[in-house]
Amino acid sequence: MKVVNLKQAILQAWKERWSDYQWAINIKKNFPKGATWDYLNLAEALMEQAMIGPSPNPLILSYLKYAISSQMVSYSSVLTALSKLSRESRGMHWAVSGSAGSGSVAAAGLCLVL
Repeated sequence: MKVVNLKQAILQAWKERWSDYQWAINIKKNFPKGATWDYLNLAEALMEQAMIGPSPNPLILSYLKYAISSQMVSYSSVLTALSKLSRESRGMHWAVSGSAGSGSVAAAGLCLVL
């Protein structure tokens, strides 16, 4: 896999329907060693790509969930990425407030517990 940038890598993983584990292996293999994923804005890139379309993309959100659980990204970078999304777009305000609707991040399987 030849990668030009992070968003292209995410898109290629989605197109090829990689599992979250396979995605993590390939993303780590094709980016510089020692790169901090928070510095590369991995959480923000995943969140932006997941929110393209009429509803959140569950496969890309599974990548974000895996990145959180494997500590590739920090909780603070995920919260920062969430705050950058428009509250009006894609029903995000419902997911953050806890009353998730069908078009929200929580409905797609990503729940943040603080």
